[in-house]
Amino acid sequence: MRDYCSQCHYPLRTCVCAHVQQVHSPVSVWLIQHPRERDHAKNTARLVSLCVPDAHCIPADDNQRINSLADRCQQQPSAVIYPGPASMPWESHAEDAPQAFTNLVFLDGSWRQAKGLWLAHPWLQRLPSFHFSANPASAYAIRHTDGEHHLSTLEAVAYSLTTGYGTDTAALLRLQHAMQAHWQGPACHRRGHNR
Repeated sequence: MRDYCSQCHYPLRTCVCAHVQQVHSPVSVWLIQHPRERDHAKNTARLVSLCVPDAHCIPADDNQRINSLADRCQQQPSAVIYPGPASMPWESHAEDAPQAFTNLVFLDGSWRQAKGLWLAHPWLQRLPSFHFSANPASAYAIRHTDGEHHLSTLEAVAYSLTTGYGTDTAALLRLQHAMQAHWQGPACHRRGHNR
């Protein structure tokens, strides 16, 4: 049985604690995590929670906390970063973000899982929703994805905070890099590997 770090919850051999640096966020970051992602060794929501003190990761099957977040988002200006049918480019609204929103909600999971979360929680569909139109290519290479510019959850949070709030998120991106450098899975699981 593996020994796990009590802080980052990665195996001791791949502990990333030495690379954790705090990132100040002027907005509350909420990560609704698909149940299958919770124990996934390569999920990046855990890394966000390590770096951003005002980041909260909620399992999607924790109805009490989900309902509490829904109430909060109804009472405070909130937005969801998800490319829904009526979503707007985040970049075109980024200048207004500091004044406009108190909470940013992200859906953590594969694209299929995120769509399931979106459909399962109608209150999310009532929030202003945003997608990215000018984000950089992802540097997250240890999971397959169909889209070249699909971002990890960590990258989506970092891009939103940088473009909308002028937050320096370099520490977040460095932590993702460190996690990938420590990752000991097979090369065939890396993005771009010929299967």
